Formats: sequence, C-alpha cells, structure tokens
Amino acid sequence: MLLRGSGEYELQAVMDTTIDSGVEHGRLLGQLVDTIISRDWEQVATLREECVTVMGAQETVDAIAVASAFNGITRIADATGIPLDSGPAEATASMRSQLAINDFSYSEKSRKYDRVSV
Repeated sequence: MLLRGSGEYELQAVMDTTIDSGVEHGRLLGQLVDTIISRDWEQVATLREECVTVMGAQETVDAIAVASAFNGITRIADATGIPLDSGPAEATASMRSQLAINDFSYSEKSRKYDRVSV
C-alpha cells in the first residue's frame, strides 16, 4: 500500500511483528509503541534509550508523541461515539479488512494492556 506517495509498505506488519514493514527502524518502533500501550514504564525507558541511540533524540521524541497522540485521539473518538465517515470508511475498507481492524475488541485490549497500579 502506498502511504502519501512516500513508498511501499507492508501494512500486515502492524499486526504481525515478524513481518518487515519496510519502515526504517520499523521493528524497534513497533516494540516502542506496544510497550507504551502496555504501560510498562521500565521497558519504555529501556526502549527509549535504544531508540535515541539508533534513531536519534528528536526522532524518538516524535515517535513517542505520535504513538501517545494516536492512542489518546482514538480513545476520545471511541468514547464519544464518533463514527467513521463514509469517505474514509470506503477508502480504508480493504486495509481494515486485511488487518482485521473491524474485529478489534476493546475488552480484549483492556484484558491485555490495562494494569492496576499498586
């Protein structure tokens, strides 16, 4: 799939971390995002340092900001019941089907990632 004319990327890598996405440092970025979502702050710190070493400080800050923003924006949209507009729904139908996005379950995400702090 072509993303804004920037190149060809393997979108299935979003759901399967064993696949190379074609994005520079894609596996490391994927690990960072998963760890941010899981709220494993010690592991986030470890990966953040690795990202700074591999990608640079500014790129690491940008990646963490984007991951955090998307997580928050999605939660707000879902919590308020904002539906997917027809234009984006049609444009992303194939991608959502390929990645099984329509099968996403918040209860499964909560079971997997939500943690109770002690």
